Parts: sequence; C-alpha cells; structure tokens
Amino acid sequence: MQFVEPIRDIKKVTQIKNILRWENNIRDLLLFELWINSALRISDLLTLKVKDLFDSNLCPNDFFDIKEKKTWKVNRITITPKVKETLKLYADSYPQTIQCTDYFIFFQKKTFPLGIKAIWRKMSWLFMSKICKDVWLKGNFGNHTLRKTWWYQARMNAIPLEIIQHKLNHSSLAVTQRYLGVTADEIMEACNKLDL
Repeated sequence: MQFVEPIRDIKKVTQIKNILRWENNIRDLLLFELWINSALRISDLLTLKVKDLFDSNLCPNDFFDIKEKKTWKVNRITITPKVKETLKLYADSYPQTIQCTDYFIFFQKKTFPLGIKAIWRKMSWLFMSKICKDVWLKGNFGNHTLRKTWWYQARMNAIPLEIIQHKLNHSSLAVTQRYLGVTADEIMEACNKLDL
C-alpha cells in the first residue's frame, strides 16, 4: 500500500466541492463530502444504502451506525449540516434511486437501474487521484486521503486527541498518535510559534 497525503489546504477542499457542483456531479460531491466528514474507510462508505442516510420520508437522517469492516466495531457517524444539504440535492438529482431503500448510495453510473451496484474501490481511488490533480495538489492521493484530511484538519483546529481517537475508532491513543504523523515543517512552525 502506498502512503497517501491528507489535503492540508482547506481552500483546496472548497475548490474540489465547487468543481463537482459546477460539473453537476452530485453523486461524487456527496461521496467527497460524506467521506471527508465521516472519516470512514472507503470499504465502509461503499456499502452505504439509501436506508442508511434517509428516513422513511426520504429526509436525511441526523446520523447512521455502521459496523466497520476492519475493526468490527460499531461507529455512529454524524451527518453534518453541509452533508444534509448535499443529500437533499442528491435526492432531487436521483429521485428513482432513493425510492428503493436497498439501493447503494454510491452507485455505478453505467448500470440500470441506478443503485443496484456500488462503485468499486478502484473507481473511488481514480476519482480521488483525478480530483486532487484537478486542483493542482502535489503528492500521492487515494482512498485514505479524506480520512487523513479529517484528522489533519481536526488536529489543526485543536480538537483533542481523545476525540480524534474516538472519531477514527482507534483502539488506543498510541495508535492515533502513530497515525497522525507530524512533519518537520510542523515541528519548526510550533517551535517558532511558541518561542519562549
């Protein structure tokens, strides 16, 4: 497995969302927004169905519970206000898809009816690689990029490590600390900022 980078510049996140909106690519916009806000692994995201994100009145849920494939632990995922707005846009864009509660949210576009088959991991990797290049990001980007982006942005916004650990569903704080990985530039910036 190749090491992938988080998206460190929050302006690039906004650029990506704007590109997807401009292209009217609502499925991928929802994938991007839910992925970055849930910090889930792609293997878990691709299993999501309509019933996980919408209630019986086809309104977005406040949260969903998912049993993670890697850890077998149940994780409660909050559906943030921005993601709810995109879910409403998704419902307007794919009304036939959300009518069937067992259809996949992140469906293959070349199957009919939309929703019977989920996209593959390789398709999500291609999506991430391409969209990061489209906004001129340098480095390796792939299926773990948005999970890493969430923790990176959480850390930069002074979210306590214990909350990051819980969100990522790590078994210990030591695992989270290893996962975070601090760059030499960040250490230099911290030293210069503190400058006692």
